[in-house]
Amino acid sequence: MPVKNTAIPFFLFFGFFALYYAGSFSKIPFGDCIGFVADTEKGDFVLSTSTYAHFLFTNTLVFFKRLLPFVESQEIGRFVVIISSCIALLILYRTVLEATGHRLSAIFSTLLLGLSFTFWRNSEIIEIYTFNLIWVALFLQYSLRFLRNEKLLDLSLASLFLGISLFSHIQNILMVPALLLLLFYAGYRKKAAVSLAVFLFFVLLLIAVPLLTDQPVSKVFSAGTVLDSLSIKGIAKGFASALGYLVYNFWFIILFAFAGYSRLWRDRKRLPVFLGVAGLPVFAFGVVFGVSDSYIFFLPFNFIIVLLCGLGICRFRTERIFRYSLFSVTLIPFFYLAAFQIAAATSTGSEFHARKLYKGGLSYYLLPWMNNNVGILEFVLEGRESPDPMQWMESSAREFIRLKKEDGLTDDQLKKL
Repeated sequence: MPVKNTAIPFFLFFGFFALYYAGSFSKIPFGDCIGFVADTEKGDFVLSTSTYAHFLFTNTLVFFKRLLPFVESQEIGRFVVIISSCIALLILYRTVLEATGHRLSAIFSTLLLGLSFTFWRNSEIIEIYTFNLIWVALFLQYSLRFLRNEKLLDLSLASLFLGISLFSHIQNILMVPALLLLLFYAGYRKKAAVSLAVFLFFVLLLIAVPLLTDQPVSKVFSAGTVLDSLSIKGIAKGFASALGYLVYNFWFIILFAFAGYSRLWRDRKRLPVFLGVAGLPVFAFGVVFGVSDSYIFFLPFNFIIVLLCGLGICRFRTERIFRYSLFSVTLIPFFYLAAFQIAAATSTGSEFHARKLYKGGLSYYLLPWMNNNVGILEFVLEGRESPDPMQWMESSAREFIRLKKEDGLTDDQLKKL
């Protein structure tokens, strides 16, 4: 393989690794992070595929904890997440390169996703979403390969990775219509039957776990109580928020996605139809799942948007377009800083900052980097109160505190974690 073919992925991987590591959390953050850290600290493999168990991610953390017991649980989580993010970016790079044959488009797409707020933020905390994106990205990569060459192996691998992804996050079941579309495109019954069998094997495994452990199967597909309060007003608010997330993640560069989609529609209709069927259910789920951090559910959709941006920009094969586009992507961190400064200067922003100061204020919501953050452990140990419901966080924090005190750590030491 030519040196230039390996040098670019090498620099992308380690460049983003350095960026994410430099900005990664200083103390265990708020959110689900403490739950994953507590599960890692316990060191017990999770034998549940319920919605909130996150079977694959949690057991990966526990595996490394058992392999490296001398490493702190939060550090295991940090490195698993950062490495997962870098792997997902390399899959994106390879996917765009294969689809376009244009290296600058692949670099552009990788930088765009790597610097987007949602992806960047989730690369710097202990969360499941960039780990989950690996399996979604592999599903999309092999699906696009199949749409180009119609080989049974690529279709089977697409089915395999989508099946594995269900053990990571049940949200990925929303991409089953896209898989069914691929099976329809396969034409030959043998191709469709083999690939469908591969996927159904993992679905049966997903259901077999609660059956064998005497747990309710309904918990595997549960959406909790969020959908019980569904309303037209809530959906409208969720849709407005979703558009805001898209703009904040990609700024004006999102226009390249529309260009990519329209040009693909003229050239190869199967590809844009597939990407639409894969992405729109995810987008709709993020809209109706009205929780405070619903932006995280859009990450697979964002991946598809970036794919379309890469496919779109490659059609503008002029040096000026690429020079301006790559330059614009590198300015994204400055856009976040500008948005933060503008919001902080307004009365609404100041009020919001004061209300959310317990976990970092505006910077927690508008800046992707997490170093020098407020930690959940110090919050709990000092008996602070939150204006927002966070009982599940406090419960996990107290469990982790108990485990670490058994190891001899004091309150002062725990506040630094």
